[in-house]
Amino acid sequence: MRLFDTHCHLDLYPDYRGVIDEIERARIYTIAVTNAPSVFRRSSQIAEGTQFVRTAIGLHPELVGQRYGELGLFTELLGETSYVGEVGLDFVSRNQRDRDLQKKVFRIILERCADQGDKFITVHSRRAAGDVVDMVGSAYPGTVVLHWFSGSSKVLERALENGLLFSVNPAMLASEKGRQLIAKIPLDRLLTETDGPFVRVGDNSARPRDVAAVVSRLAELKNLDPDKVAEALFDNFRDALTPEHRPRLQWVQT
Repeated sequence: MRLFDTHCHLDLYPDYRGVIDEIERARIYTIAVTNAPSVFRRSSQIAEGTQFVRTAIGLHPELVGQRYGELGLFTELLGETSYVGEVGLDFVSRNQRDRDLQKKVFRIILERCADQGDKFITVHSRRAAGDVVDMVGSAYPGTVVLHWFSGSSKVLERALENGLLFSVNPAMLASEKGRQLIAKIPLDRLLTETDGPFVRVGDNSARPRDVAAVVSRLAELKNLDPDKVAEALFDNFRDALTPEHRPRLQWVQT
């Protein structure tokens, strides 16, 4: 069973070197997301020499107010990686100024990534899924993955129509709403993630090895053979990283 974790905050584990050793031994392809451009280089150094870890450059929406000045650094470093995240929108705050700034930053990030056209982008969309889907649109020149999606069924339909992917973690499968949403997503649009160390598995922080349980739970939910589900999910992951599978339509920012 080939496993992968498309959204893991590797640099935030107290024992990140132990987590990396587990990843390498188990051969789990892992995308190490970051929350700010200023930590990208350090996270890259942590993963240096590994076979299965790749570092993403991110600017978390909850940090936009503090880290807005790092947009220039984001652009400067973007060419060093094919992976972007964690980025997106978080509308837990009702402050319209905060929301407008997040949208401005996310719009710029989408534009910068579109300019290069070869990015795998993992996107946060808490209470803002409709805005995220609308901003990405239907012809984005890269792979966009909605991480831990919790939007409405109508927004889910629009996201599917626009060709977006969805990454599933243990917490999503533990909630009734999460399972209901996942049941509506075709298998060929699903990926696996942990969002560790933020997601908990029992009394512990989720680790990349926990994607094995995600595969098993998805198989139960879809009433399919676990090995076939694992193979299909890995095919999705491989295709998402392959440029010829990405849209070639003209994308215009909305």
